[in-house]
Amino acid sequence: MPRPRSASRYPDTSLHCVCVSFALPPSSRGVAGVPRGTESHGDAKSLQNHTPVPRRQQTAKKKKRRYRLGAMRGAKGEQPSANDDKAAMIQREYELTEALKKKTEELHAAQRQVEELTRATRDLDAVRASFATADAALDRIQLTARNNLRERMESRRTKRVARVEKATSQVAKNSAAGPIEGSSYSFTTGAPVTTEVLVARGVVAAPEQAAFEIVPMASASSPLFVFTDETVNSLYGDRFISGFERMGFVVHRIVIPDGEDAKTLEVYAELADRVLTVGIDKLSILISLGGGAVANVCGFIASTLHRGIGLIHFPTTLLAQCDAAISHKQAVNAPHGKNLVGSYYAPIRIVVDPDVLQTLDDWLLPDGMGEIVKHALCQDATLLKMLDEYDGPLTDPAFLERVVRRTIELKCQVIDIDPKEKREAVVLVYGHTLGHPIEAISHRPGSLCCLSHGQAVAIGCVVAARVAVKMGLCDHAVIQRTVDLCKKYELPTVVPADQSVDRIMAKLPYNKTWTQEGTVMALLEDIGRLFNVDQSYLLPVSESVIREAVTETMAPPGTVIRGAGSSGFLRRNKVSANDILEAADKPIPGSGWDKNSAVPHAC
Repeated sequence: MPRPRSASRYPDTSLHCVCVSFALPPSSRGVAGVPRGTESHGDAKSLQNHTPVPRRQQTAKKKKRRYRLGAMRGAKGEQPSANDDKAAMIQREYELTEALKKKTEELHAAQRQVEELTRATRDLDAVRASFATADAALDRIQLTARNNLRERMESRRTKRVARVEKATSQVAKNSAAGPIEGSSYSFTTGAPVTTEVLVARGVVAAPEQAAFEIVPMASASSPLFVFTDETVNSLYGDRFISGFERMGFVVHRIVIPDGEDAKTLEVYAELADRVLTVGIDKLSILISLGGGAVANVCGFIASTLHRGIGLIHFPTTLLAQCDAAISHKQAVNAPHGKNLVGSYYAPIRIVVDPDVLQTLDDWLLPDGMGEIVKHALCQDATLLKMLDEYDGPLTDPAFLERVVRRTIELKCQVIDIDPKEKREAVVLVYGHTLGHPIEAISHRPGSLCCLSHGQAVAIGCVVAARVAVKMGLCDHAVIQRTVDLCKKYELPTVVPADQSVDRIMAKLPYNKTWTQEGTVMALLEDIGRLFNVDQSYLLPVSESVIREAVTETMAPPGTVIRGAGSSGFLRRNKVSANDILEAADKPIPGSGWDKNSAVPHAC
């Protein structure tokens, strides 16, 4: 049985806080047995030699003393000793005033520093400029390609404007021209929401031992629901839920099928009805414990019940810890493709426990590495260097925790400045434009290679590299660099031979970035950096170029790809290696199986 698929936030764009403290002058506190106003004029020795006045004498003298009011009205002020004169008291007040003035200036200076740091870290123009390469830094071929893309993007914009204006003019003839008047009002919604991402070892096995708050105290009396899958439930379910029960929470458990089988509208409707039947209130929390599919299903239900209730993720797979759960995107699949029905909904917090990766089957680790490799290829030289230099096993806990932490940092960085993935956060969908269609097709009945998400993304990255080279955006070496990195981490680099180029191309309009003007893609300028045109990272690509790149990436006949998808060969083992070899030996690579094929399948 397969095992579970599976803090500082936004390090480069976060608000840096400066802690300011100061101590009150000693004269404001006094020393026992020493009149205030005299202890500051002597040292420790004089204090030791001081002889306390008997209480009866003190009482008698108090009647004769006259108190001088302090600077604030109603304050009792200092009691001058017999040795104090008026000049000394004036000097003392001056010193206190100067000390207060100095501390006030320090406080104001610290506040100004906080404001400056806030502006610096939240200067989106500066942050965005750091992602984009200027024209002067490109070589001649890349500059020519950028100018060509500028023209194509302007042409695309012109066509879109013309299409919209034509439709608008048609509609305008019959709208807003009637006799019924209306009064106009407005309101604003959508205040920023911060999601806390915590990395903590051992918290899944013993959540009651956490040194931090997991569930907000406001939800202490509300029902909690833990969503998990069959595999994770058998490993961690009882310990996880009993931990929350020991803290005093009322917890209900919902177990869903493993993998993508649970990401359907039918399963969503059934689970939502179960939650409502048991009963929730507005402060209830849904907690996902599992891989990306569990996080997506649980998140989409949380975003829709009562128009949004609390959501917390505990990702248990490498893919979920690096990608699927570190997000405010919640979705389920539709018959036409992946994640087509969903919402933007921020979790309260996400708790990542690297320890659970030690119970993950070895063959599932490359699935998570697909998204990690993606980040290295298009976003971060540090992560790329880490992956290049590592030569140990994928199961090494220290290595896994390092890549998890770095990938979380990278993802939080771009989500923070571009939550709707219109500009810099396009790095998150690199390799997905073709990866999603290839993955969806691999899950159809009759497929001999049911791919996991990470495997499909890796193939999509190879296709995207070929597209970029064909458009003159990057050097040809980028293709081989991509292939080598994918192979090092046991990821496929070719499209399964039982898929057809025509089927893949037919899926492109169901991509979430597609418009009537055609397909746009995130493409590399070089390893570690996306190509941009005036800080726009989704670039128009002709279908002919995509078709050529996909054709060149098709696996030759006889190629065996051991799919790690939810119903794939590595999970269910429904077919033998000989069956795959025999079925894959097709005369035309990429022709696909016909609907009457009697070949046994793994999906």
